[in-house]
Amino acid sequence: MPPLLYTALFEALGAVALWTMVTDIRAGSTTNRGMTIDARENPGGFYLVMFAKGAFACFAAATLLHTLGLIGDPVAWVHETFPFLKVR
Repeated sequence: MPPLLYTALFEALGAVALWTMVTDIRAGSTTNRGMTIDARENPGGFYLVMFAKGAFACFAAATLLHTLGLIGDPVAWVHETFPFLKVR
């Protein structure tokens, strides 16, 4: 896949993650696959979902910075740090 298309895909998914984070925080709950996690009833689950969405948005930002030539390759870092995620 061309690097620009790869970056565009991650940027679109990162924007969706940020948008859903904002709407979930405003509503105080998140709905995934028909299951609603309310921040008042299950704060740990709610914040875990927010952390995962935030991590994905940060990875999208790192991918954009790599495409602009400002940092190293974040995918290579993930492969070095978590070797079980390598695809052969």
